Amino acid sequence: MRKAAPFVAVAIAAAASPADGRASLFFLFDRTKADPNDRVTVRTGGTAKGFTLSPRAKRFGRPTRLYLVPNALASEVHSRFDTRLAFVGVLVRSARGRGSLTFSVPPVDTGDYTLAYWCPDCAAHSRGRTFFVQQVADWIEPYRSRALLRVNMPPATEQCPVTAPNGNAPPGESRSPPWYGNGLFWTALTPDGVRVARRENVAPDGSIFDKLAWLVAAGIGGPLKLRGERLDGPAAPLRVLAISQGQSVPKGRFRGAGFASAVVFPSKGCWRITGHRADISLSFVVKVITG
Repeated sequence: MRKAAPFVAVAIAAAASPADGRASLFFLFDRTKADPNDRVTVRTGGTAKGFTLSPRAKRFGRPTRLYLVPNALASEVHSRFDTRLAFVGVLVRSARGRGSLTFSVPPVDTGDYTLAYWCPDCAAHSRGRTFFVQQVADWIEPYRSRALLRVNMPPATEQCPVTAPNGNAPPGESRSPPWYGNGLFWTALTPDGVRVARRENVAPDGSIFDKLAWLVAAGIGGPLKLRGERLDGPAAPLRVLAISQGQSVPKGRFRGAGFASAVVFPSKGCWRITGHRADISLSFVVKVITG
């Protein structure tokens, strides 16, 4: 009689929902509530608190990209290119499938969020599927309560919830200027989250011309798309005049694409800006004032 093949400890399930507590690949938050700018850690199921992947440790498969998605929309999102996703980072697993990712909570709207993920190695075990959204409604405890993150975005009408630089610098670059990033997408922010417009950049109608700089890691193609909305009052959307791309960044060891975007804020105020390239996004909130 032939012996059964040994169980692979990190086998990837077709669905990442531990309804019976035994799913092979799923992710849990280390907390249930957070505000934008807070640091939150996500771990694969079975990964202990405080786990750190050693630089010399053997890796399992390719990195997995993680995204926040409103839990109310979990059943409607079927693609990693859905613009309702908020990319938060890349998780690398050990040979035993252990892994964690600590990220800065992006400035998303108040609500409950679950995780979506793109796992290239899952295709062989899930009939070609590589993108999944965790459907937590059918999960059992204690998984269900740890699979949702309640994000509270403070009202911008009271105080602009500006995004703070998180020190996540592009590979090979110094920590100056103050970087804000998520491992694949970066921009530079002021330490206080305030952008002061020069007098010559303010039009008679109160609109403000500005330039924004972005870096995107190599291997992520497609055009850079931007959008912006005012959070503390009515205003037309951000106007994007032009986006220029360089082949690489000349200084430092970073290898990827650099972008400069010319934009117009229709008015001063509290603005949320989001950049998208392929399935990767980066959002931040700034307070725009005139000097």
